[in-house]
Amino acid sequence: MTQKYRNALLFIGLWWGLVSAPVAMAQPPAPALVTLPLAALAQGKKGTVLHQGHADSDLSWTIEPHYAAQQAKLQVRYLTSPDTTPGSQLLVAMDGQIVGAVTLNPELPRGSFTVLLGHQAFAAGVHHLVLRVMPGPVAGGGPAAATSAWTQIDFTASQLSYAQQVIPWRHLDFSHLPGMLQESAQQGSLPLPMRFYGVANTTLLRAGQEAVAGVALRSTAAVKVDARLSATPVPQPQNQGLAVAAVLGLASVLPASLQPQAPITGPTILLEHDPENPLGVILVFTGTTDAQILQAAQAFAVNRTVLPSGQRWRVAGDTALGAVAFGPKNAIYPGQTIPLHDLQGPATASAVPHSTATISFWMPGGLFASRQSNLKMALTMATQPLQNASDKPIITVLANHHWISEWKLTPGVANYQTTIPFTALVAGENRVTFHIVDGKVSVFPNSTIQLPAAHRYAVLPDLALFQRTGFPLVANGTGKHLSVWYANGASSDWSAGLTLFGRLAQASHSPLPEARATFSMPTTRNVLAVGTAASIPAQWLSASPFVPRKMGIQWQVSTRHGASPWLGATSNLAPAYLIESPTPYEGEVAVTFLASSEAALKTAAWHLVEMPNWNGLHGDLAWETGSGTFSSTLVGSHFLYGSRNSGWFWIFLFSVKPWLWVLAGGAAVLFATLVVWIYTLRKKAQWRAEEAV
Repeated sequence: MTQKYRNALLFIGLWWGLVSAPVAMAQPPAPALVTLPLAALAQGKKGTVLHQGHADSDLSWTIEPHYAAQQAKLQVRYLTSPDTTPGSQLLVAMDGQIVGAVTLNPELPRGSFTVLLGHQAFAAGVHHLVLRVMPGPVAGGGPAAATSAWTQIDFTASQLSYAQQVIPWRHLDFSHLPGMLQESAQQGSLPLPMRFYGVANTTLLRAGQEAVAGVALRSTAAVKVDARLSATPVPQPQNQGLAVAAVLGLASVLPASLQPQAPITGPTILLEHDPENPLGVILVFTGTTDAQILQAAQAFAVNRTVLPSGQRWRVAGDTALGAVAFGPKNAIYPGQTIPLHDLQGPATASAVPHSTATISFWMPGGLFASRQSNLKMALTMATQPLQNASDKPIITVLANHHWISEWKLTPGVANYQTTIPFTALVAGENRVTFHIVDGKVSVFPNSTIQLPAAHRYAVLPDLALFQRTGFPLVANGTGKHLSVWYANGASSDWSAGLTLFGRLAQASHSPLPEARATFSMPTTRNVLAVGTAASIPAQWLSASPFVPRKMGIQWQVSTRHGASPWLGATSNLAPAYLIESPTPYEGEVAVTFLASSEAALKTAAWHLVEMPNWNGLHGDLAWETGSGTFSSTLVGSHFLYGSRNSGWFWIFLFSVKPWLWVLAGGAAVLFATLVVWIYTLRKKAQWRAEEAV
């Protein structure tokens, strides 16, 4: 019996240890003492002067998400004037409630006091701290007379101290992931540590691309990837604050802290607490094979609206790539007809009556259509005249700030059809605005927009078109003709390539599920190449005006009659270059990210994807300066991109080179003149022959 009790107690002890271990792991750290000078809450002001009865000092105290402040105390150092009314008080109010006061004594002008701001914990958000001087009572009970008395608050010596408590995510759910990403972004950048477990191969790297694309399309911030292989230490953010990380690997090689209780039998995505960061969460993409990991990552990237509840996502069946709208809701592709509620969501602002209505949408780059092609809009609108019910307000249609048309509206609900010339649209973001005079309109969500069929032609190189739409690397929305070349195959290449891939997914409004990854120099497809001057051979840039060398870089400048010989060289390599040029093989285009060294690759890619640098790209060459900024210019010659096996190529050629019409017209006139001249000569010869007979 004693042995039976011992076994029972041992079993209970083991069970309690297994249950309590994850709980202890998820416990937040002990509160940290934080001390802030009041100057930090007053935008750097060293002090303020308060006058009796008015001129409050309102300070804003911001507590970041997932933090709470306990035992908050305020220490105030002040100096009061000699003419301060006896009995005057310096009040302290927190969030509209007075929490403390001190009586001012003009005979002791300099003083300090400490007040407890509240017994409760202050939650995340903005809290308002107010300092006010209240005048003392007047002898005889009369009204207080106007006085020039003042009290000066020293913000540099005064301070706010509190115990900062970390509040981790209590319930992990995939529906909360957009909020997690938003809170993790800092100043327009989203750090994303990634860890790969297993053998490095292109399938696992493709899965990493899709994981990054899924994160990038759920956020507007630039995703900065820090990729590591399983043999290297786990990358951790410096501040150990709000963070989202990603882990990819077979279920058999994942660390024990990330292993789920239920066994992994297929493509699975897990949302777990970071065991080394109380405020961090980890996205785990796993399966029994590398192909299943890729399938899980593709499902995560493509399916961004209908998500499973809970923190475990079992991907069932094959990812139906052809039946999913890849981009965000405001994307429209050639030949598509999209309702307004699918384009902008059911709660679109244009459904509310206003004197101005705006419809915004994004279209891919490199589109060319005839001048007769139009964007068709079938609108159902409700019109409300401002004065008489029988008045017909006038509506003016603008497309990207260009006047398109103007007509009268019928009061009440009516259907309208209008067109916008395709030439008024631009690659990337477009904006159609309706201005209504003497009335208000609301556009119904069932209104539709139809983009006409178009052809893929463009004048390249154009890094501005690349940064807005991803063209020409992305032309069909799926990345079907795109390969990403990691020339070195090292973790720095992976970090830089995945960082650029995330920005490319945001620019093209697509997760690019059919894009490939390779470690060898491609021979087909458009290519995003990442490497160094030593790892990318000169043959790859043979069609570019730039040739990297071990000791520098050479360039040539185009002329009106073609490319001239080499005109320049430099031995002072910039930290990184971004080059758009034709590939060594015919018909495709490459965007090459070239760093001077392996160590500079990841940091340079992080700098490139930042908003000011990315939006400033143009021409065919961008290089990083010493301050982390990128400059751009056009050095090489332009070329036409598109299929030459279609008659549309000649139409596009004549549209971008109008002088060809003059040349063709002159040639036609010359040919007609030559025909008439030959005909005349023959007639004259015939007449002479007849006269001779």
